[in-house]
Amino acid sequence: MISEYLTLNTSAEIICFVIAFICLIKDKSLAWRSMVLFLLITCITELTGIYIKKLYLADTVHVRPNIWIYNVLIIFQAGFTSLMFSHLLNKYINSKPIIIGGLAILFIMYVIEICIHGVFEKHNLTTTTMSVLFVLFSLFYFFQLNNDADYIVLKNSPAFWWVSGVLFFYFGRTACNIFYYKLSLVVVTPRHYLTYYIYNALNILLYACWSYSFICRKWLTTTSKSLY
Repeated sequence: MISEYLTLNTSAEIICFVIAFICLIKDKSLAWRSMVLFLLITCITELTGIYIKKLYLADTVHVRPNIWIYNVLIIFQAGFTSLMFSHLLNKYINSKPIIIGGLAILFIMYVIEICIHGVFEKHNLTTTTMSVLFVLFSLFYFFQLNNDADYIVLKNSPAFWWVSGVLFFYFGRTACNIFYYKLSLVVVTPRHYLTYYIYNALNILLYACWSYSFICRKWLTTTSKSLY
């Protein structure tokens, strides 16, 4: 049934994708325009993941768990998010060294985990490293923004809200992963633990911030104001 696919998480992703498509499909910046493709890939991955999970629960002998598809998604998360950070940080510094360095670290972690346990187990090391890197990139961006001599109205700044979404999501996920064992013991409902609601809240916060940033980007573009 379609209700099995339209969860709280997938609904937020689809809405964000639709907003991104409307606001960014004709954007002159490759980095911003790439968000449309990234969100499309994310939506397809999530929906496919639900489908594979249903098959696995029906036949655990012949069907693999769906974790492998999320391990593949890590590659796109690292690539597209790094592209956007490169674009935003280039206003202040030559961001290529730190962005390429971060991607190199993630590539090494990813290869190590494939060698250790393959693609059918969660790449925890890569995911945690990526989260820490994106938190550091976000904090570095805010440091540069704080020292920016230009007057910027933050409530209308697409870059500010995009980075805020990244910071909230990856910092929250890192903290949740650190305390996962204790948090996973807290039963909220008979079917779900506290971690389920925390991860859903982080996803909604991320896509809400991103959706607003895309709207700001479209509005600023049409009014010919600064794109930062």
